[in-house]
Amino acid sequence: MSYLLPILIPLNLLAIALYMRARIRSDLGRVRIYQPGAVILSWLIAASSLLQPDANVAFSVVVLLGMGIAIVGDFLNLDMENPDVVLRGLVIAVVAYLTYGIGVTVINGFHPEDLVVGAPLLIFYVVLMRYLWPDLGEMCIPALLYGLVLPFTFWRALSCFFGSELSMLQAVYLSLGTLSLYVGDVEFAVHTYKRRLKRMYGPILYAGGQMLIALSTLY
Repeated sequence: MSYLLPILIPLNLLAIALYMRARIRSDLGRVRIYQPGAVILSWLIAASSLLQPDANVAFSVVVLLGMGIAIVGDFLNLDMENPDVVLRGLVIAVVAYLTYGIGVTVINGFHPEDLVVGAPLLIFYVVLMRYLWPDLGEMCIPALLYGLVLPFTFWRALSCFFGSELSMLQAVYLSLGTLSLYVGDVEFAVHTYKRRLKRMYGPILYAGGQMLIALSTLY
């Protein structure tokens, strides 16, 4: 394990807390710093995995690519009350999360158990889209397409429990990380299109999810 981790992990946790506070206060000036800053620290954690003698280089590269794309979005997508920013964020997020999902699939493959795990995720997708549909307006088609991306990525993370390319702990971190991203996006969709929520946990779910994904490269 890299000697940098005792520095990077506490810094990442601090950046996530400051990002959450900035979002609560709608302080876009600080969001501009802490939103990409938190994920950059996660990227550095993932990059430190390459210093390990037994590193899974292919998996680390997949995570670094996906997270790098997400960082580009973090610099651009600040005002999430602006519909144009939301749409741009969806496009960048699709590319980032598909990089995770497809990359993990190339490394880990498909397994018969995937069908059992995927069925409930597909049912939840249908129920969620049915719930949101009347209020989506012109975002109906983007929401239908984007709504499949994170469950797909979470599904591919869960598939790692059935393969041999990643360790059990890596599968746990990766699954928790992608689940955190998914829950954060569901929260945002409900808040934006259905009913305003008093408290949003999206900053912790997003930045924390990326940190968990980064940690999955280390074990």
